[in-house]
Amino acid sequence: MSIIERVNWSELDQLVLRQQRNRAAHAPVISLYRWWARRPHSFAGALLDAAATKFGNRFLVADPFSGGGTVAFEAARRQLPIYAQDLYPWPSSGLATALTRVSPEAFSRAAKQLLLNLASHRKAYWRKSASGDWWEATHVIRVRQSRCTECATNIFLFRDALISIASRRVDEKWAFFGCAACGSVSKRLKGIEHFVCKTCHLRTRVNPEPSTLSDPQLRCPHCRRSISLSLLLAQAPLWHPVVIREHRPDAEGGISCLRPVDASDPHVEQESATNLACRVAIPDGLETSHLKRHGFTFWGDLYTPRQLTVLTAALEQVNSVDAADSVQRHLRLAILGAAEMPGYVCRWERYHPKALEAIANHRFARTTVAVESNLLSPSGRGTLPRRFEAAAKALRWMSTASYPARTRHALSDARRTNVSGALVVTGSSQRQALRDGAAQLVFTDPPYHDDLQYGELARLFHAWMNQACETTVPDEMTEAVPNSSRGTGTRHYEDVVAACLTESNRTLAADGRLLLTFHNKDLRAWEALARALRRARFAVIRLATVLAENAADHSKRGKQTFLSDLVIECKPSGARSPRLSPSHVHGALKTPERRNLAAIGLALAEFVKEPATENLEPLFRKHLKALKTRRVLIRRGGA
Repeated sequence: MSIIERVNWSELDQLVLRQQRNRAAHAPVISLYRWWARRPHSFAGALLDAAATKFGNRFLVADPFSGGGTVAFEAARRQLPIYAQDLYPWPSSGLATALTRVSPEAFSRAAKQLLLNLASHRKAYWRKSASGDWWEATHVIRVRQSRCTECATNIFLFRDALISIASRRVDEKWAFFGCAACGSVSKRLKGIEHFVCKTCHLRTRVNPEPSTLSDPQLRCPHCRRSISLSLLLAQAPLWHPVVIREHRPDAEGGISCLRPVDASDPHVEQESATNLACRVAIPDGLETSHLKRHGFTFWGDLYTPRQLTVLTAALEQVNSVDAADSVQRHLRLAILGAAEMPGYVCRWERYHPKALEAIANHRFARTTVAVESNLLSPSGRGTLPRRFEAAAKALRWMSTASYPARTRHALSDARRTNVSGALVVTGSSQRQALRDGAAQLVFTDPPYHDDLQYGELARLFHAWMNQACETTVPDEMTEAVPNSSRGTGTRHYEDVVAACLTESNRTLAADGRLLLTFHNKDLRAWEALARALRRARFAVIRLATVLAENAADHSKRGKQTFLSDLVIECKPSGARSPRLSPSHVHGALKTPERRNLAAIGLALAEFVKEPATENLEPLFRKHLKALKTRRVLIRRGGA
């Protein structure tokens, strides 16, 4: 039997559905460090358990595109030796740290000590009210300020006048609205279509028609002329504070509120910035170019002065905390994770008031209404106290199962070796530090073509890693992702994936298996993967479809994206492999999405098996027809 045949796919779908709704509760390790396109832990666990019925309870698992580390974590929890490798230092060092055993109690004590050492920096967010009560700002919402290119008058770039509803109450009726002419904030009923500014009396329409232009036009509220947003953003960034969320910690249970800013609030204007931390130039790129077009030059420009002070002080204070080196590494990982909350890039979730990370949507946020999080506040997403709590929870979760007996972190040029605990490697998987035939299972998900620019998104973390300690400089040219700014396309993607899979074939035992998970709407991505498997000398023996994504995730909400993965089981080619039919596809095929995945999987298997075949599309169409599916979701170019 194949590994795929040993899984109850209907039960697994239900388990994934339940766990994906609150991943941090079921697998707290996902909060240790940010990565993208993480596969469900329940899915990885089920496949590993199925593999154990084939290979026994002690076999080596290899993941050459380890990324978020799902396979590594689940292998470690089953006391299986694990080899994990990623091109980039951020995920590989994060995974190596996360797999290093630390007492949750020792970590919590060290985190408490560190927060006490940083307590003086919280005072920059405090204010004393007229009644003598102390309030602490947890969030400051700002609007980008610019100058009209026609009449030279100040404009406040509210793309939509609605800034935020007034609270998280289910029955909340009020909201805050911003005036583009003077920057004032008015509180009005949240369902209104127009409002009159309380300061300048300008009448403003709420929820204007969204622009379909690549470069949207804004109308100046003073001269009424249309101006290109790109011209307004090309000016030096200036930010105007409009709404503040504050917390009164001394009250029973704590009291929080959102309100417009006033003169007594502790806000810092950009001109007062003197902290030169992370003075590292933002490089060109598909994703980073958006930051540069918004007027940011250095990574440090993305942060408010107070945030830079807290981050640099925290990194400096870690070494003085009385704790073991392993505890300090976990503390440092949590601090570096807080770097994803830059106050001039993070977006505010208006209808469920909270700050969203700068890269929450798998893109750098492109917003003109940004939110500064108080990184020392115990309230709010991504703050240091919250990250320390999440890290302690993850450490307890790992402790309930098992840590690897030994965790090592190496570079890809390390000598080839066997693995008894966990070996995490940084560098291209075109060279892997495993001996021939060492792994019984290679279980991985290759990059999803051009859906995600992993390296460019990780640059933010790499810049801060270099501030904390010297780290290796990744070679982004070896990333298996098409990127026009680097001059790489689908052929480059195929070449890199083929080279990595060829190396995995070398490390795989003669009776071993390769498990891949993949989805994509672009036929070119599937063709590249099929060619890579053929070049790496693998044969496809079984397929399955499984739920992989939460439809409610911010990056998926309201978009026509795949919520399921195709699971592809392969073995080294040479021995006879079956000609696959729909009976070889496991899991539910009740939806057009699942049937499209089944059809492309069958086409891919046939393509890999027949060396003379050069075009995947006719095979795909043939299998779509056999599966009685008229709706085509996978097209060339992904359109």
